[in-house]
Amino acid sequence: MDSGGASPDADGGDARPDADGGGWRTAVWTVPNLVSLSRLPLVAGIVIAPQSPLRYVLFALVVVSDGVDGWLARRLDQETELGALLDPALDKLTALVLVAFLFPRMDLPIEYLVLFFARDAFVVSLGPLVPLYGFDTSKIRARLYGKVVTNLQFFAMVGMLVPAALATEALLWLLAVASALAIGDYVVFVSRELSDRDWVHETRGAAVSYTAVAVAFSLVIATLLRTELVSFLEAIGA
Repeated sequence: MDSGGASPDADGGDARPDADGGGWRTAVWTVPNLVSLSRLPLVAGIVIAPQSPLRYVLFALVVVSDGVDGWLARRLDQETELGALLDPALDKLTALVLVAFLFPRMDLPIEYLVLFFARDAFVVSLGPLVPLYGFDTSKIRARLYGKVVTNLQFFAMVGMLVPAALATEALLWLLAVASALAIGDYVVFVSRELSDRDWVHETRGAAVSYTAVAVAFSLVIATLLRTELVSFLEAIGA
């Protein structure tokens, strides 16, 4: 028997104690993970009381918790694999629940949601690369354009929370531009990770990627949101 291995518990599972002897509970119930999980009751409060001024406080706490959990994990040396998965998963869940609840109050075409979730849908589409090529999708998580998209999504949710239809509409169009840039950046990054061809790593390779994404976005907008774009431009030009 290997005395250095983790001993199975009474139910036959692997207890996997950590360095301080706290076992799996220490890895799960860390302060950063609890801060991350606090977003769930905060979001529930917004859904329950959408007309209360308290909704602004609750949303502010959601935003603060999103930044504080990562800082605490580094500060307290409590970075865990669960925490690395929990934070982005709760980001997506928060956005999905709040947008699903708040957007119908805006009296805007549902096609606008394509602009809100375009970047996230593309990242999800990269999932098959993991088993096929062993590609680590976490490498693209913190890229600059991706952060811009995330911040604009939060601002758009604030617009829905108020609610302020024209401001939300403007933020959604900004999201379209930022998402196109983010997806183009992801395409360039992933292409260079998976290919050794010289042209892929040159400026022309990036130009091809960004042009293809721009054309795809233009086609989507022309198909789904052409009338809304014209109306929006008329509204801000009036």
